[in-house]
Amino acid sequence: MKGMVVKVGSVFFLLTSILFVPQGALAIEYEFAFGDVFVQKKSVDKVSFHGYVAFQYFDVQGQNRSFDQHIFEPFFGYQVNDKVFAKLIFELEHAPEKTDEGQYAELFVEQAEIDIMFSENTSVGFGAILVPFGLENYLHAPSDIRLITRPPIMKSGENGSPVLNNTWTDVGIQLTHTIPQLGILDLYVINGSAIQTKATRGRDTKGPNANDGKSFGAEMQITGLFPGLNFGASYVTGKYDTEDKLDSWRAGLHAMADFKPVRVLAEYLMGTDEGAGTGNADVDLAGYYLAASFTPTLPLIEDRLDINVRYSDWTADDKANIDFSEMAYGLRYRLYEKTWAKVEYQVNNEDGSSLEKDNNRFGLQLNVLF
Repeated sequence: MKGMVVKVGSVFFLLTSILFVPQGALAIEYEFAFGDVFVQKKSVDKVSFHGYVAFQYFDVQGQNRSFDQHIFEPFFGYQVNDKVFAKLIFELEHAPEKTDEGQYAELFVEQAEIDIMFSENTSVGFGAILVPFGLENYLHAPSDIRLITRPPIMKSGENGSPVLNNTWTDVGIQLTHTIPQLGILDLYVINGSAIQTKATRGRDTKGPNANDGKSFGAEMQITGLFPGLNFGASYVTGKYDTEDKLDSWRAGLHAMADFKPVRVLAEYLMGTDEGAGTGNADVDLAGYYLAASFTPTLPLIEDRLDINVRYSDWTADDKANIDFSEMAYGLRYRLYEKTWAKVEYQVNNEDGSSLEKDNNRFGLQLNVLF
């Protein structure tokens, strides 16, 4: 009861504070979104610098309540000439907390890429790429997502393993072709496989997930048929073991309809990892999430407040009956230009697992895009 009083009081304090922000302090929203830097192959500026930072608080049942300097992520881009664009994205997480590996904070390279524009509609990227699979991998920045957390079928959370662990960075070659009035086609070859953990995503070249055969993938996004509508499919396949005998694949469908004041985003994923289960059995995975957002057109809060809900349901191992579901509710409020405050409550369920957990979550976040 005491914990619930604290949560309700925190939400009341947050909403009271933001509603008294002077209206004149909110500047007109720029069109730039951080998700743009993951897909852009050319810049309008010679030198580009952007980024985001997020601070948050989480109260998880059965765990310590904790503040977290969750992430600081700067993006650097340089237009070398008319055809060549180079970019670098660092990811500094959980500073300066001590991690399980005994290190302080976590520093990753999310992208380090050379993009060459061979024509107006065709480009090739070389280096550490953000693997084009679905939409969530591109829209994971705190300034782009409207809840605090990401869909658990694509990001390990409090109640189970994901179907595909994003953010998915890997080293390889990516061809991007824009089909006029239709959409975008991506074809790629990468080092790693669809089996991912925090330790092996795109970085395991000699260990148990080193696949000498490489993985091949494709994504099609249909964006040109109707403004605000994006739907398509993704597929990736490749060996995941050092002997190149065991296959791993993922397939996905996605759809996003962004028609103000409503936005709906959905993805369905499925796949198989050969020999990765108990007794060398295959592991079959599948799941989906559906997220909806509503922006009320009311005085004082117009274009500033989002009401959000997300439902996720997935199977981490079909043969073992390891099933999970999650329901998340949240509010996002734009305090100032490029500055958002969020609140979220998440209900987690483990179905068919041997141990039921009390692990619902309550969170607050402040994030800034620059």
